[in-house]
Amino acid sequence: MSIKLPEKICKLIDDKNLAHFATLKKDGSPHVAPVWIDRDGDTILINTTSSRLKYKNVQNDKRVSLSIADYKDPYTWASIIGEVVELSSVDAETHIDKMSQKYLGIPKFPWKNPTEPRKMIKIIPIIAKHS
Repeated sequence: MSIKLPEKICKLIDDKNLAHFATLKKDGSPHVAPVWIDRDGDTILINTTSSRLKYKNVQNDKRVSLSIADYKDPYTWASIIGEVVELSSVDAETHIDKMSQKYLGIPKFPWKNPTEPRKMIKIIPIIAKHS
């Protein structure tokens, strides 16, 4: 069911491009949020907290979509339809520091809130297209 991500999409994810992450609310209506994005091989990683709507949505419906545009050339893009395969707190605190370094150039995420532990959303790609 899952596919291998094309190299062009891997490069978009590995660079500091924001993704727009679409989830489905309980009533079936869409919710889209800009997110930092990462990957472990072909598994896409989104770091969030359990209080965020995107996290609550994927607990109810595992179907998601992502759109990524190259910040240097917005006509270079990727669109991914995927499925959430795991929700976890394992390594999420360390991972947000990695994302802080990637996107902000700061080794520690500056807005950590001990009352909102970090969570990882792991997504397998089912369909992936790019320009």
